[in-house]
Amino acid sequence: MHELSLVAELVEACSQRAGGAPVSLVRVRCATTIPEAALRESFRLLAADGPLAAAVLEIEPLEVPLACPCGSTAAPAATDVVGHLAVCPSCGAVSAHAATPGLELLEVL
Repeated sequence: MHELSLVAELVEACSQRAGGAPVSLVRVRCATTIPEAALRESFRLLAADGPLAAAVLEIEPLEVPLACPCGSTAAPAATDVVGHLAVCPSCGAVSAHAATPGLELLEVL
């Protein structure tokens, strides 16, 4: 699961920033093509022990528009993206979708 590896890196980065101190909030920016429920569950599991155990995960969505030949620049839903392929929400065509940064750590409190 891609989300699990992203969150494992996030937990490690947060733990390093916190330096062992308890963390109450982790704020991230996440591409809307990544299922939020999977991120939250991965965070809950991986942060259960240690300084992040009581942390709230706050997710700021990052729309990643699709450039479809039909002219649509709408952002596909997470269920419309598989790897680097996406289904256009306007016409249904399958086309390449640019890789996204995935998950960006914004703040650790």
